[in-house]
Amino acid sequence: MTKWRRYRFYANLNDYRPVKWPALGPYWCSGESDTHSVVIAYLPADVDLKEFWPEAIDVEFTDEMELHYSDRFPKPGWWHEIEQKAGQ
Repeated sequence: MTKWRRYRFYANLNDYRPVKWPALGPYWCSGESDTHSVVIAYLPADVDLKEFWPEAIDVEFTDEMELHYSDRFPKPGWWHEIEQKAGQ
């Protein structure tokens, strides 16, 4: 059973944040093209990406059982606070 989806997609160049807050998973801007931001985002597998990023294009995803962090994609401070409030 998949718990998360890890997405990579193009979003608004000037504001890549989700349109709904709080986000249901961590996200990062991984780079920019001339016209878009490149976003990496985790969402629960049963949530539609377009609910949070309606402008998302060129969407790719992988199914994941857990969140993975790295030097390039560290756990965001705001996500740590959400996890603490949820008792995780």
